[in-house]
Amino acid sequence: MGSSGMEKSAGVVLEALGRIVGLSAEHVAVLTAYSHLLFSRREALAKQLFWYLLKHQGNARPDAAQADRVEALLQSLERMLTLPADPDAPESVLTLAVRQGLPLAALGGLAECMAEYLASEVTTLDEPVLIKQALEEALRKRLSLDLILQLQHSGQHDANALAARLYATLSGVSLALINAQSREQLFHDICRICVDEGGFAYAWIGLVDPLAKCIAPAAMAGTGAEDFIADIRVDLGSQAPSALAVATGEVQCVDDTLQQPSLLAWRDAMRIGGVRSMLAIPLHLYGQAIGTLVLYARRCHYFDRDTVGLVRAMAGEISHALERQDAMARSQKAENDLAYLIQHDPLTGLPNRQLMLERIGQMIHLGQPDSQIGVVTLAIDGFHELNARMGHASGDMVLREVALRMSQRALPHGSVGRVGAARFVAASDASEPLDCLVADLQDAMREPIQCQGERISLRCSIGVVQEHAASAEAAALMRCSDLALIRAREAGGGRCRFYDEGMDVEIRRMHALRGDFARALADDELELFYQPKINLVDHQISGVEALVRWRRPDGFMTPGEFFPAIEHTELMRELDWWVMSEALRHSSVWMAQGKLIPVSVNLSAMTLRHESFLPRIQALIMRHPIPDGHLELEVLETVSQKEAEEIVHKLESCREFGISIALDDFGTGASSLVHLQQLPFDTIKIDQRFVRKLLKAPGNEAIIRSMISFAHYTGRKLVVEGVESQPIWDRLLEIGCTSGQGYAISAPVSASGLMDWIAERETSEELRSA
Repeated sequence: MGSSGMEKSAGVVLEALGRIVGLSAEHVAVLTAYSHLLFSRREALAKQLFWYLLKHQGNARPDAAQADRVEALLQSLERMLTLPADPDAPESVLTLAVRQGLPLAALGGLAECMAEYLASEVTTLDEPVLIKQALEEALRKRLSLDLILQLQHSGQHDANALAARLYATLSGVSLALINAQSREQLFHDICRICVDEGGFAYAWIGLVDPLAKCIAPAAMAGTGAEDFIADIRVDLGSQAPSALAVATGEVQCVDDTLQQPSLLAWRDAMRIGGVRSMLAIPLHLYGQAIGTLVLYARRCHYFDRDTVGLVRAMAGEISHALERQDAMARSQKAENDLAYLIQHDPLTGLPNRQLMLERIGQMIHLGQPDSQIGVVTLAIDGFHELNARMGHASGDMVLREVALRMSQRALPHGSVGRVGAARFVAASDASEPLDCLVADLQDAMREPIQCQGERISLRCSIGVVQEHAASAEAAALMRCSDLALIRAREAGGGRCRFYDEGMDVEIRRMHALRGDFARALADDELELFYQPKINLVDHQISGVEALVRWRRPDGFMTPGEFFPAIEHTELMRELDWWVMSEALRHSSVWMAQGKLIPVSVNLSAMTLRHESFLPRIQALIMRHPIPDGHLELEVLETVSQKEAEEIVHKLESCREFGISIALDDFGTGASSLVHLQQLPFDTIKIDQRFVRKLLKAPGNEAIIRSMISFAHYTGRKLVVEGVESQPIWDRLLEIGCTSGQGYAISAPVSASGLMDWIAERETSEELRSA
């Protein structure tokens, strides 16, 4: 045959093999466009290849020649991935590995080593998810094609026909690992591919049942597999190949099933099924054998050394996939647990205040304009004294019983939540007046509670408000029921009061405060204080949070006192810009003094939503230039879903300007996880209410631990607020928190006071070092 005929033949073979592994023109295009980005840390892959070759090449030595061989492999791999498949191209990476002395049995493992490294590099790319998925799929297909090409050139045609099928199987399994949505689907797809592509008579995957101490089938494939395999139960203590594979962690090969003593119980079934040889390969999860992949063939001595090596590589890839699925399942569980803990009271399981606000809002939204929405707030009078007298365990029992009784009376026509230490809320959209519900609740609370051999009689105060859905607002209803409760307690407790407008003197006070604040902003009566954030391990300062104070004749007023008066007005936007400008001005002064201190500024959703936000923040940064990452905007976690949708692109633009984004007071709202998935946050700040009572409320520690896990899985930084004492500090370190702020570190200080604080700490550190 002439050279042109040989070239044509090689091209036809290459095209046919490409179809076997499913390598399309689109795969080649994505490889050409992106694969060069995967070699930025090529020295890490070089180390992996170096040690793999040392382990599997009999004559290899850890010398310069071996390093040169690894470098040649790396160059060949880069060339193979960035150029289209070509029969006339220089020898492929796996062909080169064989020529360097790598046995065929180790070839699959080498391909897996390269595939795993490249797949991990794909995850680090700053590209859309669909691009990364397509790139990982293309990588595995291209390596599978190279494996088959190596077999085509090895000259062992009979053996290669089997090996080619096995590599096609390996490619199919690789795709199943990428696409499987569940462990069950993955196992079924693997068994089907082994039979359809690999030509095995039967395939099944068995999982260890620790209680029954046996291996039972979880998935199977092959004509008549249900009759042959479904009832198999392999005793873990037996000498059966599957049991030995789990016990030893090694592949178990049976050349003739009809002559194997340990298979006597299944001999008749195997004879009927035409099974003459088998392979049992252990499947591992984090190094522990959890089951086996079992393959059956119709002739004796079917599984030679090379075949076993390839199947072992496939089992290794399956084990890696199981670990990835397990990690994803753990991450999902942590997310679900955290979502529940954020929205519910850990002691009673009832919704917390934020979730109750959402549910009341839903009642208002779904209700008819003339329907009535009622909110009842109930508080246990003297609960703290009861706790002190009987202990927290008894107090918890009382709270759970109150929660149960309220739920029995309010459901199914409403919702009940715990919104304070001994405070509960019931909301209802039932058409009948609330008097009946209030009377039922009062009757329920009069019945003594049996607790540790003692009958406890409760005294409860109740505040009630009812409003038409057309004019109701959830937060206002909660506030009004709270006001009514206060009036009930002021009247001596144990009473019920309905809200009326005469109680709303507070609103008039807020109007007056708002006017005073507008004048204070114009007259420069505000001042920024800064609270340091430090590394809790080495005590190094990592930044400061800017906190505004209002200078009054009787002292400084904190934001908690005046924010309620301005938070829904234009004054809030004016304050936000004043704070950002002042913080950047101070930061510039500190830079001139040789101090690079990242500063965090709280920002309202109102300011973020405004159309002028992006140009104003960009102009502000140009006026006060600071290094990237030295300005952090803290967005309150209580931002609504609609607000989140409006500001997401603005936060992304801020990050492009070099501004970091933090989610402030994390854990106080019900939409935290939605925001973390939707918005580009870099840092999570745990609300101080969880931290301050860390040592007294075990439920708080559970919440913080969940937040730590969630931050770890989502790759965010974590900062805890409210580090108020050394015992809290120590406990935070024990559970994994390493960054925090609070009065145990420093109270908020003025700009000049901050420099004094830093100088004092530096002097103390120098003295300790000396």
